[in-house]
Amino acid sequence: MAKLVPITEKDYREYRKSFSKIQYSFSKKGESRPIPMELIHDASMVGILKKGEFLDIIEDPRVAMYFLKNSENEIIGVTALAFQNGICDIKEFAVFDEGKGIGRELYELVSDVCRQRGVYEQTLWCPFTFEGSRAFWEKLGFYQKRRDTFYKRIHKK
Repeated sequence: MAKLVPITEKDYREYRKSFSKIQYSFSKKGESRPIPMELIHDASMVGILKKGEFLDIIEDPRVAMYFLKNSENEIIGVTALAFQNGICDIKEFAVFDEGKGIGRELYELVSDVCRQRGVYEQTLWCPFTFEGSRAFWEKLGFYQKRRDTFYKRIHKK
């Protein structure tokens, strides 16, 4: 069973390395990718936080960053959450192996964190070109609020 492990100021190197493992979902399950993964990885590296930015975010009590680790303590996903006024904005959400239920498991763990913090709504940004990701979020009960913004109300267990 996987677990969330808070990312700390000591984890910058692991945080950077984790981005090379992300598989972005441009296409729906079973469809071929319209863009080679190498190009996607090159473009995504631009969004990686510099060390100073990373440390500032880690110190912000409104932000929580986590690695998802498996039973062998290997990093299999990463997430970043921003909390404000009962709303959680999912800033980053990625697993390193698609189609194995890891994304759903990560989402359930994220929702547990949200409930513990008294969150009643989750939001996220998902580009319209990420058809696979959009299908994933819709399957989890998210609704499209605007073109690239999704939301979901969460309930206490």
